[in-house]
Amino acid sequence: MTSDIDWPETDSLDDFDSIDQTISDISPKWKQDGIVVAGDDQGTAGGDANQLNNPYDLVFDTKKQYFYVADHENGRIQRFPVSNTDNPAGMTALKVDDGTAHNPWFPDDKRNKPAAIFIDNNDNIYVAEMYHPRRILKLSPDKTSSTIIEMKNSILRSCSGIYVDKEGNIYVSDWEQYAVLKFDKNGQNGEIVAGGNLFGDGQDQLDHPTGLFVAEKTGNIYVADYLNHRIQRWSPGSKVGVTVCGGNGAGLNLNQLNHPCSIIVDADEQNIYVGDSLNARVVRWSTGAKQGEVIVGGFGTTAGSNALCRVGGIKFDQNKNLYVTDIYRNQIRKFLLEH
Repeated sequence: MTSDIDWPETDSLDDFDSIDQTISDISPKWKQDGIVVAGDDQGTAGGDANQLNNPYDLVFDTKKQYFYVADHENGRIQRFPVSNTDNPAGMTALKVDDGTAHNPWFPDDKRNKPAAIFIDNNDNIYVAEMYHPRRILKLSPDKTSSTIIEMKNSILRSCSGIYVDKEGNIYVSDWEQYAVLKFDKNGQNGEIVAGGNLFGDGQDQLDHPTGLFVAEKTGNIYVADYLNHRIQRWSPGSKVGVTVCGGNGAGLNLNQLNHPCSIIVDADEQNIYVGDSLNARVVRWSTGAKQGEVIVGGFGTTAGSNALCRVGGIKFDQNKNLYVTDIYRNQIRKFLLEH
């Protein structure tokens, strides 16, 4: 694994909160024309500094000076400055080594592909690999990289989502075990904390979980239940989850989702923001609501600046502008908060 960038200094952690994705306004709205802040303007896939190839996820550093992109098909983590929108060229923060095992779906493809990414309050970057050798990698601000969890000596079988709480506990969506796993800060003592009862749509089951969010005040785990088209909330120690968004089959209606893959929950767990992948939109659900509202996207798959194609990870910057990973357009879009 290689890293080619110079890392910014990290100040006191009291001044920054990398996992604070809260929205304080009651019902904020965003402009519908997304600005391309990473990737080719025309959506062309590639491996150059100004290109991406199926980006899956993104995160901000603690100072909100940079955002990092899990550039899936290029097998790398790219860093982009938040302030530079005129020339959105990235630098490679981490190039994941090619694997030694075949991808079962594409036998000639041995690339390790980052599926999810997270930054903790110390600016450690955690990277979840999608395929063999299926590890959780940790890249520290001193530029050292290490494998913190790997399949061969843990209960981990695959990595499709990741979250690190304020105590350093590591949560991983295990795509193949239909479960969410929890490890301590050293990547040890793994346990199943959601699902793990084969695949299905029961309240004690998940079907290919992806994105994760852990509410720091309550410890509630929110899971994007990808093939069940719903968001499930699991309380600490619970054997069953509760459907809080979707769960009405795949569809375009406001009470439906279509392969959700990312989640942000506000501090009081009153609003849930969902990357509704195949509906090409981001939706907001209030607690207890029977349906959500579209906040960006959902206009089809045309080439217009307000159109998304397939939504991946979503994040808010320090000004509450919404950044959206568009997997098939090979771009990161920025949607400005309306004032």
